[in-house]
Amino acid sequence: MEFKNESIRDYSLEKERSAIRSALDSIPKSLPFQIPISIGRKEKFSENRISHKNPWAPELNVTDVSLSNGNDLEEAIQISKKNWYQWKERPQEDRSRLFLQAAEKLINKKDFIIAVCIWETGKHITEAEIEFAEAVDFCRYYAMIATEKLSPQKTILLGEDNLYYYQPKGIVGCISPWNFPMAIFTGMCVGPLVVGNIVIAKPAEETSATAYEIAKCFWEVGIPKEVFHFLPGLGSEIGEAIVTHPEVSIINFTGSRDVGLSILRSASVVSPKQSIIKKVICELGGKNAMIVDADADLDVAIQSILPSAFGFQGQKCSALSRLYVHKDCYQKLKDRLIDAMDGLLVGSPLDFENRVGPVIHKESFLRLTKIQKENETFIIGKTSAIPTKGYYISPSLYEPPMGSNMWKAEIFGPLLSMQKISSFSEGIHLVNDSEYALTCGVISRNPNHVMEAKLKIDVGNLYINRGITGAIVNRQPFGGGKLSGTGAKAGGPDYLNLFVEGRTFTENTMRQGFSRDTIQ
Repeated sequence: MEFKNESIRDYSLEKERSAIRSALDSIPKSLPFQIPISIGRKEKFSENRISHKNPWAPELNVTDVSLSNGNDLEEAIQISKKNWYQWKERPQEDRSRLFLQAAEKLINKKDFIIAVCIWETGKHITEAEIEFAEAVDFCRYYAMIATEKLSPQKTILLGEDNLYYYQPKGIVGCISPWNFPMAIFTGMCVGPLVVGNIVIAKPAEETSATAYEIAKCFWEVGIPKEVFHFLPGLGSEIGEAIVTHPEVSIINFTGSRDVGLSILRSASVVSPKQSIIKKVICELGGKNAMIVDADADLDVAIQSILPSAFGFQGQKCSALSRLYVHKDCYQKLKDRLIDAMDGLLVGSPLDFENRVGPVIHKESFLRLTKIQKENETFIIGKTSAIPTKGYYISPSLYEPPMGSNMWKAEIFGPLLSMQKISSFSEGIHLVNDSEYALTCGVISRNPNHVMEAKLKIDVGNLYINRGITGAIVNRQPFGGGKLSGTGAKAGGPDYLNLFVEGRTFTENTMRQGFSRDTIQ
């Protein structure tokens, strides 16, 4: 099977803009989306619900989400245990075929799913398009890898047969974030499902409608509801219940560092009814940097910095937050960057000319506003024209002192810090001087410096002379180390191994006759 990445539409073409425009304009008449709990063949709405507001028009409710609880989780687990055998014993080719069909089902509903995502998140149309393609890629890539990389291995010797094969681990709790509700939700669920596990999906509260549309695509192509359950709700309630349940084998989590470390601590405790050692897969964020070398092409630098720092309002674990620029080009780059930032168009994603939208919700808006006020003495440039209605934060550039928290804490917003360096080696030292190790960029035309960066920079994804966000399935498997996560590389050839365990059969074939009772 040959894997090819899903193509990206060109929104400079009127026909492409018109197609997605129709889907975007259709959403308001359906608001608010009512998001149910799905357990096996049963869907229900809870009396306890939470609402999510539209980020650029906060007077609008986009979703009313039913809140699941521990009883719902227990019911889902009991249903799964009764139905798991058929799923895990199904030939791998059949399971993989279902996810190839799921990719086609997603494509058939592409415009609507993207439109729902935009209304929930405020994501720019091109960024949403790219994210959707990643979701499709996860379905196809993991289907292919499961078939090609996890096949049983036989070693036949004289008098002895050996078989090594992979078995699914069991129940996997997938707790996904709001910033990539198409791609990350899909990838986190497809990985364990395609190799035969049960999945309990807990989407982010803010983007449950997008996740639900994707879940429906899975069910519609025949992925059993009995082994793929949809339990929306609060992380502090249903999320914690999933993490601590004694029969959940794996917690697959993407989100904040504090929550991820809390999950790791909770999962390390073996409860009296527990007969497994839980595995935790965490992707926890970054404090990502870029070095601009003395001989850098400044056009490439600007083109790399802007989307890396301000794409999706900086609400990416891979977003650029620390910028280290060589003294020889510091002032020139600084002036050009400030000018470029002031030209950014900020506003509703319904206007395709805008490049920066609102942040996800009021809590983020207030948190980022506070950070801006606390660091206003260090600001050197920002985008001046932003709407007054909605959760908009000006893309901003700072020169904070080295002791500032701006250099250490993950901000998750469009705030970029800039510092002068005297040498490329100093830049590498500053990059590595972080608790995180997710992404980094290097803008340089010096081959020796590029090689030095490859050898010495400690991150999961290093990008040379390009932006540091937008990893593509199969091309750039994504994930980091240190406190950025447990080292899983989503979209890579090793990812599925996280959800299986190896088994070995060895049989002595030098029989001393047969048992008469067994051959009659």
